Amino acid sequence: MLDNRYQTLLVLTQTKSYTQTARQLFITQPAVTQQIKSLEADLQIELVHYQRPHLTITPAGQELAAFVQRVQVQANRVVMGLQHPQAQRHLTFSTTLSLSEFLAPQLIRTLQTQGDYRTLTCQVTNTQAALAAIDEGTSDFALIEGNFDKTQYDYQIVREEPFVGVVAADNPLAQKAQVSWADLTDTPLLVREAGSGSREILVSLAQAANVTLREFRQIVTVNNPAAIRQLLLQGAGISFLYRSVVATELANGQLKVLPLPAGHLHHDLDLVYAHDSFFAADYQRWARELQANETV
Repeated sequence: MLDNRYQTLLVLTQTKSYTQTARQLFITQPAVTQQIKSLEADLQIELVHYQRPHLTITPAGQELAAFVQRVQVQANRVVMGLQHPQAQRHLTFSTTLSLSEFLAPQLIRTLQTQGDYRTLTCQVTNTQAALAAIDEGTSDFALIEGNFDKTQYDYQIVREEPFVGVVAADNPLAQKAQVSWADLTDTPLLVREAGSGSREILVSLAQAANVTLREFRQIVTVNNPAAIRQLLLQGAGISFLYRSVVATELANGQLKVLPLPAGHLHHDLDLVYAHDSFFAADYQRWARELQANETV
């Protein structure tokens, strides 16, 4: 869709090397240099700053390369659909681990009822990997709980999910009318791994109360919300997670929300996709359907 110079820029931003770029594109190194200089001259923008032996992609170059990547990914999908209009459709999306517990299954059921897709692939990963998959075109969109640069992607807020402290119903903390953060630090804290969206939210919540995780008597790190749920049921400690992750256990009285006035908040859960996506209308419709499911 774009001339070869844009593809050369994209590869150069990935390799940071004229030699590697020439090798990948099966052209000569002088040809790479000539294409970049020609593109800069046409656009009247510096895209690459090269001072031996260091090559730096300018902010403008990085932004343009990101745009080229998005166009390339979407163009490939559109062309494939035009070439094979009768082919059965395929869809791949990513989801963060916590959202795989409740939101991703809802979306899969929504997509199944439409009957348009031969294959549906759900990739469970972390926020950064989910965003990278959108950039690379290996994922059409993502369900994300963590923080991300909202200037780099389009997105729809699916819901504002309560993020709460939870403990086994027979724990003495659950019997109190109100607890403070200081009341919690003698109890083991069950947390997600560093880099997870849930842990980032917990750290921010604790910091707002002038508390650090180091103040807890014991930290138990578990990289799976289902395992944390089981540990909570066994009385292994307290944890902070999305209410929907433990909705059943709260409803049947096995777990209780900690009566912590400064320990609850609502966090946006987002359906994230590439800027100006050709398929934005689909993503927006699915986000609305997930919003509707919340009220059912």
